[in-house]
Amino acid sequence: MDLELKYYNQQEVWHNYYENANEIARAKEIVSYLPDEVKSILDIGCGNGIITNMIDKEFVLGMDFASVPLKNVKKNAICASINSLPFRENKFDLIITTEVLEHLSDQIYTKAVQEINRLKAKYLLITVPFEENLEVNQCKCSSCEFIFNTVHHYRKFDEQWYAKEFPDYEIQFVKYTTNKVPPNPRIVQLKHHCGVYSGYKNASCPKCGGRPISSQTFLRHILGGLNLLDNKLKSLLRIQKPYHQVVLLVRK
Repeated sequence: MDLELKYYNQQEVWHNYYENANEIARAKEIVSYLPDEVKSILDIGCGNGIITNMIDKEFVLGMDFASVPLKNVKKNAICASINSLPFRENKFDLIITTEVLEHLSDQIYTKAVQEINRLKAKYLLITVPFEENLEVNQCKCSSCEFIFNTVHHYRKFDEQWYAKEFPDYEIQFVKYTTNKVPPNPRIVQLKHHCGVYSGYKNASCPKCGGRPISSQTFLRHILGGLNLLDNKLKSLLRIQKPYHQVVLLVRK
């Protein structure tokens, strides 16, 4: 079984989205950006439908490659892969991809972008983590010692990444949301130098499917306290950085 599919078919992975005020608020914000003229929407990587279920349009289709989260989608839903979209071009007025592209391996990402462009939707509404430090939430596999991102993020996105990937589209707007205290890269490097990694219980190694190691309690607490102090200081100084980038593109 595909290890990525196995990870996303864990019911526990989706528990953070149920009745989560922050996720619900962000989903409502995304829906508020839908152009009035749009009638048909494809939500690629819809997960458990937190956004799909909120959309009130003539035709809405949620799509995900994992079947478990799709059970919660109340609109039309289909199980399919982003690198092989089973739709003809000009089928949808708008395509949504929210927090999806960062989860794709290089090979699948390249094909996914080609497929999204092939559909020729009038609008693309995309959200991605903005300039994320991928080393912050890393696990170390207890079986093969492979180091991987806790939630399987594989790439970071800068301010203009979409211009290269979707050249047939022009910008309607770019927004930045969910302000957070930026991580201290030196503390992150120190943690990993000391062998302290995330022990997120639902994480699974994308290489072998193993679970993450548990770091030494003493070191984890010491370095965790150092990180907490850094966060408190930055909060007092009001040092924040947007975590999500929202892009609405329209076909030229």
